[in-house]
Amino acid sequence: MAGMTRTARFFGHVAAWLGPAGLVACLVFAAPALAGGTEAGPDVVQAVNRLTYGPTPGLLDKAATMGAAAFIDAQLAPEPQPEPPELERALAGLPTLQKDTVRLFREYGPPAEEGRAEGPEAMRRTFDRADAVALEAAKARLLRAVASPNQLTELMVAFWCDHLGLGPKKGLSHLWIGSYEREAIRPHALGNFFDLLAATAMHPAMLMAQDNWKNVVVREAGKPARDSIDATYATVLLNRQTLGPGGPQKPADVQALARILTGWRVGAARADSDTGGFYFDAERHDPSDKVLLGQRIKGTGFGEGAAALRLLVEHPATAKNVSRKLAVFFLADDPLPALVARLADTFQKTGGDIRQTLRALFTSPEFQDDKYRGGRVKSPLRQVASALRALGAFPADAAGLVGVLAALGQPLPGDAAEGALAPAAQWAKAEALPRRVSLAGDLAAGRIAGCTPPTIDPAALAQTLGPTLSPAARQAAERGGVAVILASPDFVKY
Repeated sequence: MAGMTRTARFFGHVAAWLGPAGLVACLVFAAPALAGGTEAGPDVVQAVNRLTYGPTPGLLDKAATMGAAAFIDAQLAPEPQPEPPELERALAGLPTLQKDTVRLFREYGPPAEEGRAEGPEAMRRTFDRADAVALEAAKARLLRAVASPNQLTELMVAFWCDHLGLGPKKGLSHLWIGSYEREAIRPHALGNFFDLLAATAMHPAMLMAQDNWKNVVVREAGKPARDSIDATYATVLLNRQTLGPGGPQKPADVQALARILTGWRVGAARADSDTGGFYFDAERHDPSDKVLLGQRIKGTGFGEGAAALRLLVEHPATAKNVSRKLAVFFLADDPLPALVARLADTFQKTGGDIRQTLRALFTSPEFQDDKYRGGRVKSPLRQVASALRALGAFPADAAGLVGVLAALGQPLPGDAAEGALAPAAQWAKAEALPRRVSLAGDLAAGRIAGCTPPTIDPAALAQTLGPTLSPAARQAAERGGVAVILASPDFVKY
């Protein structure tokens, strides 16, 4: 009954905003999603809806011709498809995307020591420059979500940027949000989890955001070594990124891992840095043997870190934690334990192969189970990207849309934890529905700066969305236009 009340309230907002035609849209909730004018079957629709940000004109027909299995294979392919020219041009117009971590620090970070201005004003200018760099990273993420043909990769980038997220702004870590995504996440988004974990652990953005750059043993001439152990990153690495909150780790394991990771420093300011801004400072490392999860890690310096990460990746708790999160992200807030167990088994047997773990998920019986179709509420990013994709629109400037996403509770590139990984139920809260309705109308009418959609007939939009759109929504759209479709539960759910 409570669910019906929230739904009625939702369509009350639709009706109030759209006028008489909105009343017709209220019928959408009661009507089942029936087949439209495309031949795409439910297996194809499910594959397109879950492996992409939503159908574009002709995509469902193309996927139907290929078949669901071939479509999934194409998205899982090791070689990415070429980006469309308009996306390449837009990304080329974001100059900081072409700069690596070291160049970003030197050009946008604090001024060089010689002649450096000090004080609050100088620091404010430095943070302003970092914010400008972060905005370009946000624009790039959104533009790729809308226009890249490598849709599964884009979804996995969003997944990993949250699972291996930097958290709230700390220091200048947000200066490197974009380079963190490009250098540490994207190359391994569908690759091997060990490679991904190692790349993120050594990236200056992670080192600074989680304070591991301060995790050292201090040695001074004539004085005994002094610990300055910071276990912030070790805690995150164990409790979130690998074993998970229900894992076997104990406080002693956190301290052991922190000691293993001593001396991992940020070196972007060094003129001779050629390691992406990371360097290992042996003088600040604890060289003793450690015991992690019952396993002895020999004091070999930098190699200890690789051994510890390998141990964590191969642990059954990590396989279960990562597999469950993947099932939640792509299928359901509460996936069946049997499915998670099968995915974890694949993860372990393949040594953390992300692509093969996803293949096991997408080819599982649960993935095509009727109860998992069309019932999830889209996140703000998915709603915006799917609307633009369905309309065939490409933003001239994505800054306005980035602001809209922040206002809807999903800022990019991801200062807030659990953006992409938030349960779908979080986005179904009643208080957010009026803003969802307004967003649909603003997108359709071109009221968002930098985003003017092409003129499109409601029938054409209905054909793009195919069987996900019910007859009631099609009928309502004849009177209220495309905004009715974009505001309907048929569209807001996937």
